[in-house]
Amino acid sequence: MNKIAIFGLAAISIILIGAFAYLSYSGNEEHEHEDEHDHSVEIEGSEMKILTVQEVADLWEIDSEVLLSKMISQFDLKESYTADSVLEDIREEYAFSPALIKDMAEEIKQGIQNE
Repeated sequence: MNKIAIFGLAAISIILIGAFAYLSYSGNEEHEHEDEHDHSVEIEGSEMKILTVQEVADLWEIDSEVLLSKMISQFDLKESYTADSVLEDIREEYAFSPALIKDMAEEIKQGIQNE
């Protein structure tokens, strides 16, 4: 009976070690994935929602009209928006993630820097 208990404990230990190793690896892989999406401006999505298109453009040091144009095109927006439009108001027409705006702004900025 002792041998069975020891074998059982050893099996459970191996399973737990494997689970921890997998979780540790998965966590590193997820962190690496997050690093791929680093932006030149660090701002929370909840903070982004209350900004105007102009304020976002100012943070990324890009042209607000270029950003607005890209948003209108990508989200197929039908309403009339300006650089003074607040992202949260635009989200009422199309519920985009603020992360998409970060990506757009970053692409525009990188495009400018690569020229």
